[in-house]
Amino acid sequence: MKSLLLFTFITISSTLFGQTNEPIKGQLVDSLSGEPVQFAHVSNLSTEQMTITDVAGFFKIPATIGDTLVFSIVGYQKVGWEVKGDWLTKELTLKLPKDTQLLDEITISSLPSEEVFKQRIINYVPEDTGFWYHGVPEPQPYDNSPLTEKQVNNPLYAITQPTNFLYEKFSKQAKEKRKYHQITQRESITNRVNHKFTRDWVQNVTGLEGDKLTSFIYFCDYSLDYLDRTPLYLIQEDMLAKLEKFQNQSPG
Repeated sequence: MKSLLLFTFITISSTLFGQTNEPIKGQLVDSLSGEPVQFAHVSNLSTEQMTITDVAGFFKIPATIGDTLVFSIVGYQKVGWEVKGDWLTKELTLKLPKDTQLLDEITISSLPSEEVFKQRIINYVPEDTGFWYHGVPEPQPYDNSPLTEKQVNNPLYAITQPTNFLYEKFSKQAKEKRKYHQITQRESITNRVNHKFTRDWVQNVTGLEGDKLTSFIYFCDYSLDYLDRTPLYLIQEDMLAKLEKFQNQSPG
C-alpha cells in the first residue's frame, strides 16, 4: 500500500513540476536574402531570459510551449513567435523582415516651394511597422478618453454608478479633464479639415478666384463637423448646387 502511494505521489509530482525549460535551437535569417542575421537580441518574454545570435545567426534559449520569443535588431522589424510543440524536437529557421519604408510612387511636374515641401514631409504618416506576435491576437487599443457631459448627466449613469457619478459631476479634476479632451479633439478635427477642405481645392472645383472665392466659402457656411465626417465627393456635389444659387444672387 505504501509503495502504491509513493508511486502515485511521484507520478503527480512529475506531472505538476516536471515541466522544465528545454533549449530552443534555431537560426535567424533575413526574410528576403536568406543571409544569417548576426548578433540579434533574442528574449523569452515569459521567463525574461535573453541571448544573442552568433556570427552564423544561430541561437539557443530555454523555453516551454506557449512562451513568446522576441527577436530584435536595428534595421529589422521587432517580431515575436509563440513556441510550438514541435519546436522542442527540431532546429528552427526563423525569417526576420527588414524594417523599411517605401514611399508611394510620385510624378514630379513642378517643384513646390521649400515651405510647402517641408510641410508635406511633416504631414507624411508612414505605415506602422511596430512590434507584433505571430499566432497571438493583436492588442486592442485602450480608450482612456473621459466621459462626455451627456454621459455624465445621464440619469441611468447616476443610478447605476452613484460614486463615479458624484466624482465626474462635482470633481474639479474630472471637469478639467473633460474640458482638455474637448479642446484637443477640436484641434484634431480642425487640423484634419484644414488638410482636407482647402482654398485651392474649392477654387479647382468652382473656378472662382479672389474675393468671389472667399465670399462663396462664407456662403456655404459648412461646419467643422460636417467637413470632417463628409466625403469630399459629397461636399463637391453640395458646393456645385450652392454655386448656382451663389452666382444668381451675386451682382455681375
